[in-house]
Amino acid sequence: MNRLAALGVALLALAPLPALAQTVAFDPDALIIEARDMAELARKWCAANPEVEHVLVLPAALFVDSEQLICDGNPYKLYRLIEHDDPDDFEYFLDPPFTNTIRLGCDGKAGRTMKSVALNCRPLHPKP
Repeated sequence: MNRLAALGVALLALAPLPALAQTVAFDPDALIIEARDMAELARKWCAANPEVEHVLVLPAALFVDSEQLICDGNPYKLYRLIEHDDPDDFEYFLDPPFTNTIRLGCDGKAGRTMKSVALNCRPLHPKP
């Protein structure tokens, strides 16, 4: 096999397999949850344990249009706000539905030009 063909085979071996990625089970107690799009976010986020703190790593573009994420019929809202004290930054939020169940609330801050953002998510318990 010549060098070019060997390089092609090596690169193919390193390429991610989308079908394989879809079949890998998600751990609901994972401390770090990464998603590349809304479909992957919905699959992982809706399965996440609401009693465990998580760090959520997402593309900043998911927050541009203030989308909703529906889990068990309840809407979570994704949005961003310009920081008043520092206009070069956005604050990012994934707000939970206001139901009487334990749920996760997430927030984070990143520069306006960041392509990916990380949010800290913590369990929120209903008030008695």
